[in-house]
Amino acid sequence: MEMESGVTDRLWDKDVQEFIIACRHEKLSDITLGYTVLGGGQMLLTASAFYLSKRGRRVPVGYRWTESKSGAAAEIFVGRAKASAGQELDGLFGLALRAGLWGERRHVAFALMAVADVQSKADGVRGRLQFEYLKALYGAEPVSVEPLPSGQDDPAGSPGRWSRIAQAQELTLQTLNDLAYLYGARAGKETL
Repeated sequence: MEMESGVTDRLWDKDVQEFIIACRHEKLSDITLGYTVLGGGQMLLTASAFYLSKRGRRVPVGYRWTESKSGAAAEIFVGRAKASAGQELDGLFGLALRAGLWGERRHVAFALMAVADVQSKADGVRGRLQFEYLKALYGAEPVSVEPLPSGQDDPAGSPGRWSRIAQAQELTLQTLNDLAYLYGARAGKETL
């Protein structure tokens, strides 16, 4: 009950409410959040959805992470066309052209900005929500997800510790996806 109470209180935060508002974008449906695990074990939040075209087509759009020589690189995509994240409006129009949606370039651009906003808001909420789950799972134990530098004993580095961290990450992702499902549009249905 304590875990539900702490997490439920967190759901009324301003940041969570901003995430819910981002999920209500009129051009997005079926928003899904997930993790990309990169080479160093780094877990980064991704967001995908469907853009509902004027002709009734459901075109996948999203914000994801890829590995590059300089580290993690964010990219946006519409259909099979992709580009690095942070594009100006002209770059988004070019992405719409490569996806075969030139006639709807403004709507596609807004959908891409909306899915990037969903990812950004979710990432802002994720840390605090995950912390609430960790506090509930650990009880009175100190909470730290960072390993100690090599050469130092890590008594808390037990398999139980890492399983609780993984459980908190999964509960956080499930909560974010539940909120996106409840407050976002689904194909063929109106937004709540």
